[in-house]
Amino acid sequence: MLKIILKIAISVALIGWLSYGIDGTALAAGLSRASLKSLVTAFVVLFALSAIQAYRWVLVAHAMGVALRFPVAWSIVLIGLFFNQTLPSSIGGDAARVWRLRRAGVQVGLSIRTVVLDRLVALLALLVIVAAGLPALLDWIGDQPLRWAVPALLVLGFCGFFCLLMIDTPAVRRWLGRSSMKQVQLLGRGAHSVFLRPFCLLPALSLSVFIHAVVCASVLLIGIDIGLQASFWQILVLFPPVLLLSMVPFSVAGWGVREGAMITALGLIGVPAATAFTVSILYGVVMVVVGLAGGIVWLATGKQQPVPDGSIGPLDSQ
Repeated sequence: MLKIILKIAISVALIGWLSYGIDGTALAAGLSRASLKSLVTAFVVLFALSAIQAYRWVLVAHAMGVALRFPVAWSIVLIGLFFNQTLPSSIGGDAARVWRLRRAGVQVGLSIRTVVLDRLVALLALLVIVAAGLPALLDWIGDQPLRWAVPALLVLGFCGFFCLLMIDTPAVRRWLGRSSMKQVQLLGRGAHSVFLRPFCLLPALSLSVFIHAVVCASVLLIGIDIGLQASFWQILVLFPPVLLLSMVPFSVAGWGVREGAMITALGLIGVPAATAFTVSILYGVVMVVVGLAGGIVWLATGKQQPVPDGSIGPLDSQ
């Protein structure tokens, strides 16, 4: 409870501090220009993306031997989005997904691995997008100290994937031969099933890139409505790292962290702090509404058996 209160306090403090440093007149003007049409459109688009995310999870789960059906996956993803918005970090949504799979009869370890590897596919797509936009990003950053931070993070990210794939090699298996490391070995084996099988990796990665691109388009739609001067390419390069930072469990659902990162990122291309702050706030509000839709699904199924018998379960002993 103390940790939750602390994270709420951090979110409130960050938003308050950022608001204090922004021209109140410009902030109010930006909020007043936001139209219901653009916000509803962004909601519909982001809600629809949850279905694509669910299909990606189905691909990952099938590669790991879990017979996850799309309708079930979609309902669980929506519930996860609700908990992403109501719990201190996005880990809460992942925990809800694991819990639902467990209720459906999938072993806890296997449930965790399907969710973790689905997350990692999304992270790999994020790294690919950032790598593709790195020349432009470095040009916008100029000679600031931040210039070498992004390439360093990219190298660390790709090295992390390499290490993950090395876990299930014979030499590493012997080193991790203790029973306490069994789950680590199984995670590496699952990574091989997902990342070294083109029939799984290519469509899953393509869907992830598409999801990131459409999220950026939604942000741009909201931004243009309030006077944001930016191109789709600029948002595609700058917004994914903002999302990545907002996933760090320092605040509630990334509030405050996301706004600060947005001001810094869009400031690289000359966007005023008030505009960047307003876009982030409005995007966050839309995501809260999407999460509330997932909350309705959770309330409708929370006390019921989540899936019909035989619609989900392990296909093998992986």
